[in-house]
Amino acid sequence: MQTALNSQPVISAALDALRAKNITLKENSWNCDAALIWSVLWNGRMAPNQSVYNHYRNQGKPVIIFDVGLLHRERTWKVAVNNINAEGFYGHKENLDWYRPRTLGIKATAVTNQKEFILIAAQHARSLQVQKLGKIEPWVHKQIAEIRQVTDRPIIVRPHPRSRLVLSNLPRDIVVQTPLPMANTYDNYDLDINCHAVVNYNSSPGVLAAMTGIRPVVDASSLAESVSVSLDNIEKPYDIDRERWLVELCHTEYTIEEIKKGLWLKRIAPALTQ
Repeated sequence: MQTALNSQPVISAALDALRAKNITLKENSWNCDAALIWSVLWNGRMAPNQSVYNHYRNQGKPVIIFDVGLLHRERTWKVAVNNINAEGFYGHKENLDWYRPRTLGIKATAVTNQKEFILIAAQHARSLQVQKLGKIEPWVHKQIAEIRQVTDRPIIVRPHPRSRLVLSNLPRDIVVQTPLPMANTYDNYDLDINCHAVVNYNSSPGVLAAMTGIRPVVDASSLAESVSVSLDNIEKPYDIDRERWLVELCHTEYTIEEIKKGLWLKRIAPALTQ
């Protein structure tokens, strides 16, 4: 298994939890009941994981995926089966701990002082999350065209920090950001979602927008889909009840201590025994 440099404590905690359940572990094996990988971004150090993922999924076997979380970046970590968007299985819809957002120090805030622009947040072109989307550039152009049919607000396009966008023939009023790394972090980049709306296919910016009271415009495969708005309603107040959604979201990520205790394993167990 190929992992990111910051993943070692997370994977180590996960393996400890599996061993505590007397689950047999085989390193780099093609003949197991399930696989465990880090991330579905088939790029750089994680590129070899794509063949592992395809091998097990083609046999109908589950793939457990660990990845960087968004609730508390580099403090909570996402755990899912087969994908890390809404197409994955988290076991986060039932037997909810309604105090979990408070336990993690998470709350859905009301929108305040939002700027007037609309942010189009693109994703990494080599991620499993956008496999059905195809190339990112046509998607960006399509979002711009559809936004312009309903509003004349300023539009800012934000590429994924590690996935270059080649955009040509953009309208003159479109601004393309350059994501900047944040000091003293492993791989965090600035992300200004203090705006009118965030248009995102199915990754973190759409979810973060919903958490902070900004209108998310997302695909059905996004974890923010149930609290999103359509472009047709982008000028209406954002007043969707996000309480249950936030509780569910807080059951998709875990601290390292919780991972070691195996709380995630109990949640995803139904997807491992089908």
